[in-house]
Amino acid sequence: MVDYRYCLVRYVPNLERMEPINVGVILQGHDRTEVRFSPHAAKRSDVDTAAFGHWKKFFLQELNADEPLFQPPKNTPEFLLNLQNLAQGPIVLSQPLVLSAAENRTFDEIHQSLLQRLVMPPDVSSNSEDLRPTGRFRRRAEERNFLKRGMKRYAHVAVDSGRRWIAYRQAVNGEFIAMDKVEIGRELGRTSDEIEKVFHITDLLSGFLGTTIEQKPTRYILLADHLNEPFSEQGETEFQAMQDDLRLLTEQVAKRGGEVIRTPERAEALADELDEKLPVLATP
Repeated sequence: MVDYRYCLVRYVPNLERMEPINVGVILQGHDRTEVRFSPHAAKRSDVDTAAFGHWKKFFLQELNADEPLFQPPKNTPEFLLNLQNLAQGPIVLSQPLVLSAAENRTFDEIHQSLLQRLVMPPDVSSNSEDLRPTGRFRRRAEERNFLKRGMKRYAHVAVDSGRRWIAYRQAVNGEFIAMDKVEIGRELGRTSDEIEKVFHITDLLSGFLGTTIEQKPTRYILLADHLNEPFSEQGETEFQAMQDDLRLLTEQVAKRGGEVIRTPERAEALADELDEKLPVLATP
């Protein structure tokens, strides 16, 4: 087991009543200290958007900056206590708490699990699409009309010597981008098929990334959700085997030059990037 420390970031709408709302989680472990916020917090009617935005920016700056001269190192309990003392007004931090987790669970998995269990509104399902990289990207792609702006779905990608595969998404504008996904939270069979498909694609990546298509440099991106719990019909042995397959798969894609996206935040950043690259939707 591995011990982590975490603090809840809490917003207090009324300082007299002192009834805090959990809006984020700071997690510390494996020499990392990072914060995640609920995407729903600023939309609440009892939250001052400007004040919340100010403190959100403050925490992000404190945690992303280089080691400060006059603060404890960011990987120590003292750093969390110092942040707790700096929080003022509508924002408070809980006392640092300890969480023990299995060694095979990643920092990002634990952080996302804490956010889902302790921060997200009760009406937001723990397997909500927006909390997974595949779902977050799909939602943003739909909101921004990527398909109407030239992105293709399930399009053939040529490699070399006549080899090809059908990519989940394809975008051509300045560079030739092929994307695939491994999505968790739907059917066991579909997830297994996607893992198997991408394993096959890893053998094609060197040929794809080593050439140009339509006179454009090539780029490969894999959106891969985390497998945090077994499917209802899946035993422990099969669950562990699928976890191992998914880990090996993402390692192989990265080793062969592909990009692997495993957090909703990075999926959001990818959507923002593509939003800049795809043509503007023509007005009627």
